[in-house]
Amino acid sequence: MNELNINYEEISSTKKTANIITGAYLAVFTLYFTVTEGIASRFGLLFFCATAGFILAAILILSNTVWLKGAVLRIDTGSITSALPKQSKATIDWTSVSRVNIGMSYIVFLINGEKKQRRLDLVTLRYEDVLATKAKIVEICEYKNIPYQND
Repeated sequence: MNELNINYEEISSTKKTANIITGAYLAVFTLYFTVTEGIASRFGLLFFCATAGFILAAILILSNTVWLKGAVLRIDTGSITSALPKQSKATIDWTSVSRVNIGMSYIVFLINGEKKQRRLDLVTLRYEDVLATKAKIVEICEYKNIPYQND
């Protein structure tokens, strides 16, 4: 049984370059309209749309240069290791899991005879990665005879 590895820190250089070029083009384009409309004191729809476009372009550039920290999740038959954003780094050993509840965007592991819960939020993952994660969890639960249910 092979492991599932999700790592968003490794973005391909062509995708990263394309995002930076697109963001730079949009930033220049929208900044032009923001400045020309602002100088002419026409604060209409074009001005506000161009300002919003410039902010979105800046976010696109920053997300590909500065904010590269992404989700990291590794699931194998021995343990689950997660370093997902807005969650503490956690390792869950499959030998201590007694039951699993699978929700829309989360997975709850009941540990040590259902005395303790560990929640794994999947909201920061892409949709296809959420599906792959849930499928891998179900596969391992069936392999190890751990009861699971959908919430």
